[in-house]
Amino acid sequence: MNKGLFLTLIILAFLPWAKAQEKGLASLSPVYLPQLKAELPKEVSETSGLFFHNGRLWTHNDSGGKPILFALDTTNFQVVQKVTLSNVKNKDWEDVCTDGETVFVGDFGNNKGNRKDLRVYTFPLSTIPAEGDTSIQADSIRFSFADQTNFEKRKQAHDFDCEAIFATKNYLYLLSKGWETGTTRLYRLSKNGREQVAEVVNGFDSQGLITGADYDYENRILVLVGYVKSIWKPFMYIIFDFDEAGVNLPNHRFEMPQLAGAQIEGICFFDYGRCFVTAEASPTMTASAWVVDYRKWIEKELKNKKK
Repeated sequence: MNKGLFLTLIILAFLPWAKAQEKGLASLSPVYLPQLKAELPKEVSETSGLFFHNGRLWTHNDSGGKPILFALDTTNFQVVQKVTLSNVKNKDWEDVCTDGETVFVGDFGNNKGNRKDLRVYTFPLSTIPAEGDTSIQADSIRFSFADQTNFEKRKQAHDFDCEAIFATKNYLYLLSKGWETGTTRLYRLSKNGREQVAEVVNGFDSQGLITGADYDYENRILVLVGYVKSIWKPFMYIIFDFDEAGVNLPNHRFEMPQLAGAQIEGICFFDYGRCFVTAEASPTMTASAWVVDYRKWIEKELKNKKK
């Protein structure tokens, strides 16, 4: 069966469910249909993490790729700039984020659950030139998970994989990819310190695998993406009023039947209430970029607070 036919069948299977949602007939999560922007070039076919800087969408490939960050023009989504981290490798880069001053690259993919060399690579955002390719030397934060004691190989049968990182003004946060339970744990790291233990500070029943995150610290909005294991059913979460002191995680979940079969990997804000979402190449879909617009839900949340 070809990719197009397979994807069409999946979407058709979702349509009755989606229509029921629109009519309020089903007690499931709201449906959201993101806008397709472009198919991505083969050079970033394994797009994983995302951040937005200097009017460009930055991404990287995951496991085994070169240690390169690629800048995509947001009009034609072609690669226009490359930054190579010259002193590190890409063992399993899974996500990237920035706090406006520093870039944090997460080399913490742990599919088999046995890694003891988890890393977050860091470098100043200001070292990225406005134009042209460059090489940069990165610093490294080495860490372990406080609650992991078993390091036996258990491919996709454990909860110590990680594919999502976001930065606040004070800390770095990681979200686990719960292969075993379908839940996620929230870990916290300092932005400083070469050797650290990531402590669990919260978590929730994500009902799927969290694969990307970004945080708008001005508006205290956290967004997450992921998919349901085995059936490749993508979803998003929007978390308002993320509170570092209490690390609250009240959330709203959205299903994306239009992207059924896509391996959603990355999300980042590029404007108030709007995000890019990317999916890496999969058996049913080429690598693609989409736009998600959360503004109406943000406005609804603000109205509810005023009541």
